[in-house]
Order: sequence, then structure tokens, then C-alpha cells
Amino acid sequence: MKRIILSKKKIIFIALFVFAITLFPVRSPSKSIKYVVLEGSPYNRGLYHGKTLKKDIIELIRKWKKYLNRVFKIEADLYIRNFLEKTDFMSGIKKWTPELLEEIKGISDGSGIHFNTIYAYQLLDEIWVHGKDVLDNHHCTGIGVNRQGETPTLAAQNMDIPTFYHGYQILFHIKHEKSDMESFVLSAPGYIGLNGMNNCPVSIHCNALQQLEYSGDGLPVAFIVRGVLMQNSHKKAVDFIHTIKHASGQNYIISGINKSLSFECSAQKVSQYIPFKGAEITYHTNHPLANDNYNTKYLKRLKQKGRTIEQGLYTCYRFLSLEKRLKNRTEPIDIEVIKSTLSSHDTGKWDICNKSTFSCTIMVLSEKPELHITAGPPDTTPFETFKFSKK
Repeated sequence: MKRIILSKKKIIFIALFVFAITLFPVRSPSKSIKYVVLEGSPYNRGLYHGKTLKKDIIELIRKWKKYLNRVFKIEADLYIRNFLEKTDFMSGIKKWTPELLEEIKGISDGSGIHFNTIYAYQLLDEIWVHGKDVLDNHHCTGIGVNRQGETPTLAAQNMDIPTFYHGYQILFHIKHEKSDMESFVLSAPGYIGLNGMNNCPVSIHCNALQQLEYSGDGLPVAFIVRGVLMQNSHKKAVDFIHTIKHASGQNYIISGINKSLSFECSAQKVSQYIPFKGAEITYHTNHPLANDNYNTKYLKRLKQKGRTIEQGLYTCYRFLSLEKRLKNRTEPIDIEVIKSTLSSHDTGKWDICNKSTFSCTIMVLSEKPELHITAGPPDTTPFETFKFSKK
């Protein structure tokens, strides 16, 4: 038998690799997204969600807690308890989306995981922006295209989130109680929603703007996503994000049958972003371009690094790629153009399609709305198409 001799450096490398895999094992990607129908009362939807996906929810929350421990250097349950004691998102949830509180109770009961843990797990953006300063953690990319004659409104996004979520992509098909309204919601087990569309049709995509002012008693992002999808018109959806108080800085691309509009939202301000005069398209990444309601933490970091607001902390190459591909385009922007854009690797620095891309969603907001979605990065994962059962 041939003897294998490993150097000290190789032994250390292998040990570190095994440790990393043990700490954050990444599930193998699936070619097909997991699809789950939720119907009935909000509580019963959550209960079915929790029971059906119990194993995955337990796995994913265990990974999430390890992530919190690594990022914040504190035991996860202690961090969750402290975080919930120092914030009051519950008042905003009860005021603007109380039915989602019932849904979360159902998820908790169905999965057997304590309510406070399931509740804190929904605060994906809020934990990042209200906790340690991790302003480079989000890398989502969104696109919206207005209706052009017979070509319907299109809205799309690469949803980029930490890799421990990868392999858990799920599409919820929500059939609302006592209503013909239906929603498709991209999510992960135990979570109420990352983005989505309904059959009215209304859609919402979001990009974190952690530079903007945040609030400890506003409505969290996941609840805003689902709150928008409870609106039966584009106007009501736009009114909704102007009515609520926002818990964290976020860009929302909200689309309807005629238009796709982009809004930068902070605790004290909602500003519409239009990329150029007369634009029939919009696009966004993770830098404020219209809203100047910055948080003090971000301004302090700029000062420490000797950078101006115009410079920002770093260059967003994804935004430059969007402008190059879409701004001066004379041909129509259709689904294939969007697929190509969201699958692109233009810079080799931080591309539109990157290692954090969890899923790509393209929403067609026509009289017969449909969703095109991947269970991974769009450059390597096939798109699937889903249609509603009712108009």
C-alpha cells in the first residue's frame, strides 16, 4: 500500500475545511424548486407550513443560530433575547399586518420551535442593520420594465442571501381565505417571504439599503413583502409602503399591470427612484440614489474612511453592469434580455450573478400573470414557470 504523507500546512488546511463544512454545511442545489400550497386561515397556513417543513425548519434555524454566533460573537439565544427586548417591531406588525402574526404562531406550533425564535427568524434584514455593522452583506439586484403595448410589465430580481440558506429554496403558493386572491412567494422553510407576486397582479422585489435610517418600532421587511401582496391593486400597494413606518432601509420595486416603480424607504422618508428622465424601466442594487435619510452609523464609517456620500463605501459593480446593459438599450427588454442580465458575470469583482445568488425570479404582470423562477443562480439553474389557478 502506498503511504501518503501530508505536510503540516496540508493537515491544517484539511482541518479548517472540515470545520467549515461542519459549521455551515451547504445542501446540494436542486434542479426543481420545492413547491408548497398554503391555504385557509393565517394560523392554519402557518400550522401546515410548520408541520410540513418541520425537519428543514429545524435544520435551517440551527444553521442560522450558528451564523448569529459567528457574526455577533455571542450565544445566539442570548442575542435573540436581547434583540427582542431592545426593539418593538411587534407593535408595527399588530397595526399593519396582524394576520401575519397569526401565521407565525402557526409556524411555531407546527414546527415545535419557540415563538420568539420563529419571530426573530423573520427579522432577516433588521438583525443585520440593527446589529453589528455589516453594510456589505446584501447583494440583491432588481429590475422593473413598464408595459409597452402588447408587451406586459416585467419585474425581476436575483435574491442574494447568505449561503447557509442555499439548498432550501421554496415557493409558497398562498390561497387567501374567503378570496380569489392567490400569491406566489419565494422563501425558505420557516420564513414568511423574500419576494413575490399575486394574481391581481401586484409584485414586490426588495434590495437592502443598510446605509439609510432604521427604526426599532417599524414594520420589518418580510412583513412589508407579504403586506404588499395582500393588496389587490398597484395603487394600494404603493399607498401601503407610504403609509407604514419602515424598520430598515430598503429599495422596493413594486409592479402592476401597467408600471414598475422603485422606492427607496427609510424610517423617515420614502423617495421614488427614476434612473433617468423619461425612463420606462427601473433597476437597483444596494446603494441609496434618491433617499438622503442616512443613519449615523453609516455616516461615521464614511468619515473614518475619508469618503464622501457620493463615493460611498465601495463601488457597486452590479449597478454599473445594469446601466451598461439596460440604460441606452434601443431594442425591447423582454424575458430573455432579463435572464441574460441576471445571469451575467461582467466584472469578475462582484457580479450580478454571484456566489450568494439564492434564486432568480422574473414576474410577468399581464392579464394572465406568471412566475419564472430558479432554485439557484440563473446561470446554472433552469427556470420553471408557475401560473395561478384563478385570475
